[in-house]
Amino acid sequence: MRTLSILALLLTATAQAQALITTITDTKAVLGLLRGNVDLYGVTFGSGEFQRGILQLAQQRAIKVRVMTSPKFAQNMKPLKAVGAAVYTMPANFTNSLIVVHGGPIIIPGKTSYQIVTDPKNATAITGLLTQYWQIAKRY
Repeated sequence: MRTLSILALLLTATAQAQALITTITDTKAVLGLLRGNVDLYGVTFGSGEFQRGILQLAQQRAIKVRVMTSPKFAQNMKPLKAVGAAVYTMPANFTNSLIVVHGGPIIIPGKTSYQIVTDPKNATAITGLLTQYWQIAKRY
C-alpha cells in the first residue's frame, strides 16, 4: 500500500514560498473560498462544520466535488456522492487532507485552522503534482 503524504507534496512545492501560506481559523471564510471545481484528497476534511459546509455547497451545486480517498474510507463519502460528487479510491494511506480549488487556492485543513496557499504559481504546481493520481484512481 502506498503512503501518499499530501503534506510532503505540499512542502516540496512550496518550500520557496513560506510567506505565501496563510492561516485562517474562520470556517465560514474558508468555505467562501470554495467555488467551481473542487478536489478533496484524504479521509477527513477539517471540522464537522466545515464538512457540512462542503456538503451543503455541493448540494446547492455551488461547487462540483471530486474526492480521492482510500478504499477503506470510501463509504464515508456516500453523503457527498449522493449530492453528485465523484468519489475515487486509490490504495494509499492518506496521512493528511488537502483541498484543491481549481484556479484558486490550496486548502490544508487542520483541527482548528486552515493553511491556505494562494500563490497561483505554487497552487498550479501542487495541482500538477496531484493530477497523476487521478490516472490510477478507481471510481467508487
